[in-house]
This record gives sequence, structure tokens and C-alpha cells, in this order.
Amino acid sequence: MARNDINYFFGIGNLTKDPELRYTPQGTPVCRFRMAMNRRYQGKSGPVEEVTYVTVAAWAKLAELCARYLHKGSRVAVVGSLRSSSWEDRNGGKRTSYEIRAENIQFLSAPKGTPDEESVIDFSPEIDVENFATFVDEESEEPLGDLEDIPPQDNEIAEDIPF
Repeated sequence: MARNDINYFFGIGNLTKDPELRYTPQGTPVCRFRMAMNRRYQGKSGPVEEVTYVTVAAWAKLAELCARYLHKGSRVAVVGSLRSSSWEDRNGGKRTSYEIRAENIQFLSAPKGTPDEESVIDFSPEIDVENFATFVDEESEEPLGDLEDIPPQDNEIAEDIPF
């Protein structure tokens, strides 16, 4: 029986230093940065703060965006997968390192060079609002129509909604 494993990382933290942008021999951009994630909890002898550090690697266009807009202290949310690399050091010892290969990075603070924290850069693709909510009948592949607001019935009460 085949088994599917899960390798999924989601973390929010701050960059510990400016990101580094490099290029592979084939010219593909790769941007690496360290991210610190804080965890606070109440221990037996008082408050405890733990910090976990991870290295994040972004590739291609995402790498260029990170290098352009992120800086030391930037707050980011990273979604990706954990990758490992093994090698032998100069003394012949086995070494392993881990990094997160980013699939998506959300910038949660002001971009580099912006004087205020109010600025936000939206990297989401342009959405055609006019045709955004058109549904298609699977059998005929004809549009079913646009979404429309349906007013609640008199007997529907917001408190009865289970979510």
C-alpha cells in the first residue's frame, strides 16, 4: 500500500539579516535568508522565551522580489517544504543542514527603503473583477452566470449560523 508523506512548513518570523541573492551557473536566482521565530510560554519558574532559527531559500522570481523588498527585521510568513543537504567536512565528519524551500512568502512589514510601516506592496495578480465569479456548467461548458447577492430570508437569523 502506497503512503503519502507530508512535508509542509508554515512559519512567521523576522529576518535576522539582509537577504543574499545569488545565481546558479544556469542563471537562476536564489535568495537565502535566516528567519527567527519566537515562542513565549509560562514555565514552572516563570516566563520562557525560545527562538528558533531557520534558513529559507526562495528561487526564481520570488528570489528577486525577496532581495528587492526584504531587509533585516522584515516580518514574513513563509510556506514551503523542509529540505536537507548532507556532506563531509574537512575532517571527514558527516554534516547535515536543513532549509526551507519557499513556495510562497507573504511580506508582513514595510518594504526596504520605505520610511513608514503603513506601506504595503501587493504582489497578487491583477483580477478581472467583472469576470471573476462566473461559473461554468461542467457538461456543456457554458457559463452559468455571475454570483449575485441573495438577501437573507426573514426566518434566517445570523445567530443560527454554526460558524
